[in-house]
Amino acid sequence: MSIYTVVEPSQLETYLEQYSIGTLVSFQGIEAGVENTNYFVTTSEGEYVLTLVESVSADKLPFILGFVAHLAECQLDVAQPILNNQGELFGCLNDRPAVFMRRLNGGPLDTPNLTQCAVIGDTLAHSHQAASQLAADEYTHLYQWCSEVSARVLPKLDDADKQLLQEAVMDAGMLPWTNLPTGPIHADLFPDNALFNGDALAGLIDFYHACSAPYLYDLAVTLNAWCYDEPTQTYNREKASALLSSYQAVRTLNEEEHKWLHEMQKVAALRFWLSRLRDKLFPKDGELITVKDPNGKKGLLELLSRA
Repeated sequence: MSIYTVVEPSQLETYLEQYSIGTLVSFQGIEAGVENTNYFVTTSEGEYVLTLVESVSADKLPFILGFVAHLAECQLDVAQPILNNQGELFGCLNDRPAVFMRRLNGGPLDTPNLTQCAVIGDTLAHSHQAASQLAADEYTHLYQWCSEVSARVLPKLDDADKQLLQEAVMDAGMLPWTNLPTGPIHADLFPDNALFNGDALAGLIDFYHACSAPYLYDLAVTLNAWCYDEPTQTYNREKASALLSSYQAVRTLNEEEHKWLHEMQKVAALRFWLSRLRDKLFPKDGELITVKDPNGKKGLLELLSRA
């Protein structure tokens, strides 16, 4: 659980007055998430999720929440933001941007099966098709981000990890970033950000990493997250084949994307290794903070680098 900003009952009762979703019955912190503060909220009219956004500034939210709203309009299963009484996608609570969404009827996955991997591949491809209808936001330079964060964490690593990191950042710089099809992407589609009822998708959640970047990066993040088992450090190629086949049944990768998919998976592993290293080495203040072990993504990067 990550609770950076504590909300008192009286504060939430006051904030709810800005919405037409009933009065407060109960609320509790959500035992998931790393970068934002999340609460389950029960009101007299239903079940909701309240997110206090800690990971991005308020000026990014119109793009992020607008992207989610567009996916909903395109009939994709997503947790759609609820407008307040002024018709706005978010408000402010305890000096944080605050978003209400209806709670979806499903749960996150621990270990996805083949069918669920195929479902998420299909859904991801449809999200990229829908995203291509939107104007891109300012392009997110993933290679630049990796370079900047690696410079920050590098002095604190041992020699072996320094070499792995430096080589991975150098390899990331070789990708033809500007030649790859680009648009709004989820960028963090881990199994705990897709809620399922059995093998049926209830909806995608947590779009707060959404940005304009290559669709191939989004696919690489998803392949890594759904097909690699961190405890055993094994990559399940059967799951990867199911996910990729269902993706390409909707949106076929072009020649350039095919060529660079493996290298982009290395970039995706590098990006999350770096973010976990940063969070571990330079932790943020908060009431209850979850810090994920960076060694899982390091192990994936090592595995992909040997392949």
